Amino acid sequence: MTLLQLKYIAMIAKCGSFSKAAQTLYVTQPGISKMVRAVEEELGITIFVRSSAGITLTAEGEELVRMGNRLIKDADQITQHFKQEIRDTHEELNVSSQHYCFVIDALTMLQKKSTMDSYTYKLLIGQNPEVIQQVADGESELGVLFVGEHNRKFMNRMFEESGLEFHELITSVPSVFIHKNHPLAAKTSVTFEDLQPYPCIMYDLDADAPSILHEEFLAADFYPKKVNIISDLYQSLQVMTACNGYDFGMGVISEGNKALGIEKRPIEGFDQPISIGWICRKAHVLSPLAAEFVENLKTFSVDT
Repeated sequence: MTLLQLKYIAMIAKCGSFSKAAQTLYVTQPGISKMVRAVEEELGITIFVRSSAGITLTAEGEELVRMGNRLIKDADQITQHFKQEIRDTHEELNVSSQHYCFVIDALTMLQKKSTMDSYTYKLLIGQNPEVIQQVADGESELGVLFVGEHNRKFMNRMFEESGLEFHELITSVPSVFIHKNHPLAAKTSVTFEDLQPYPCIMYDLDADAPSILHEEFLAADFYPKKVNIISDLYQSLQVMTACNGYDFGMGVISEGNKALGIEKRPIEGFDQPISIGWICRKAHVLSPLAAEFVENLKTFSVDT
C-alpha cells in the first residue's frame, strides 16, 4: 500500500463516488476501482460498500481513511519542512479549539507579529470530541479544550486511547458571562436561581457524544428553563446582547469580549475547579510557530 493509494481512497470517501473522485484526480474510473480492489486484497478488508444509492465506508474503511489522513498530513508536513524555499517565505499552523475567545486573541497576535510573505492559519472551532479527533488525525497540530473534575477520568481515557497528551494552561472556577447591560450586571455574583428567567447559551454537541463532554459547566441539579443551542461564538454574543442570554465558561475575558461589553460574574456555591489546556500527539515536538502560539495562549489565558 502506498501513500498515493491512501490519497485516492481519501478522495473517494470525500466525494462519495468513484466517478467524481476519478474526475477530481484526473484518472479513469476503472483505474481507481482497480486500485481500491488491490488495497482491499492486500489488507484483507472491504473498504467501500457499493449499492445503487452510491458508496459508503465500512467500519474498517472509516478506520483506514482516518489513519490514512494522519499519514497524509504527516507526509505533507515533512515535505513542507524540508522545502527550504517554502519555509523561508510561508508558514502554516492548524489549531482546533473549543469556543474560547482568548484562542482567537492568541492567533491574532501570531498574525500581527508574522514577518512572512505568506501564511496559512487555520482555526477549527468545535466541541471536545471534534477537537480530540482533529488533533489525533493530524488535521490540527494542537487543540485547546477544558478538563473538569466531573469528566477528568473520562477525558484522560480519551487522551490515552487517541495517543494524545494534555498540557494545562490555567485552572480556575466557572463564571457566568453576560453583557454589561444585562439585568444581572449590577450584581457582584449570581445564583442559579437568578439565571432561570434568562436564556442559557449551549453549544451544539453531536447527539451520539456523551453529555459529560458538554462545554457548559452546569450543576447536576440545575436545569435552565430557556435554552439557546448555537454553533459559534458570534451567535453567542448576539444572544447575550439582544436577548439577555448568558454563557458559562472560565474566568478569562478576552480583549474582544471587553470591547463588545461582555463581563463575567462568579456563581455562588459553584466552585468546582476546571482546567483549560492544550493537547497534541504524544512525543510530538511542536513546530516553532505552534510553540509561539502556545506562549501567546499563556499570555491571554490569565484568569481576569
